[in-house]
Amino acid sequence: MKANNWKSLAAVAGVMVSASAGAQESSGSFGQEGQIVISTDASASLGYSTQSSGLGYIFLEPGADYFLKKNLSVGSGLQVRALFGEGDTVAAFGLNGRVGYNIALSERVSVWPKGQVSLYIGDPVLPFANQAINADVTVILEGYAPFLFHVTPHFFVGGGPRLAFGLGDEVEVNFSVATTIGGYF
Repeated sequence: MKANNWKSLAAVAGVMVSASAGAQESSGSFGQEGQIVISTDASASLGYSTQSSGLGYIFLEPGADYFLKKNLSVGSGLQVRALFGEGDTVAAFGLNGRVGYNIALSERVSVWPKGQVSLYIGDPVLPFANQAINADVTVILEGYAPFLFHVTPHFFVGGGPRLAFGLGDEVEVNFSVATTIGGYF
């Protein structure tokens, strides 16, 4: 009788461990409801814009996102942008609001397109010197689609195309490739 009790106990424990492991795998994948993502996006280039060429710039954007429901995220970030080249270096600081949707391509690869609106305060950040409002304020609409490689559970790196539109009397356009690194819990 004791042998049957041990077998039953072992079978129940095995089922519980298997169910627990399966639940952890599915709840740990990127884009699950309730996840918080901490990341930073970066872009650097000797770039070309519709305003001029031969300018260098670096953009850094630490931020946080929250998945409202499976694969649908909202977030915000701080932004630091610097432009260098001919003349003085200019810099601006900003805040953004964004919405994104994660699309799993495989177990370790996904694409997370995001749209965002950014407000910058500081020097006019070329190529986005908004002439319609105060010269110290710039508004930018952006789309960014990083392909993410999930190196380990809860950690990713990636990169992808970024398209930005500066708002003002004339629409100014900038295309770049940006990188991202982050984690989630």
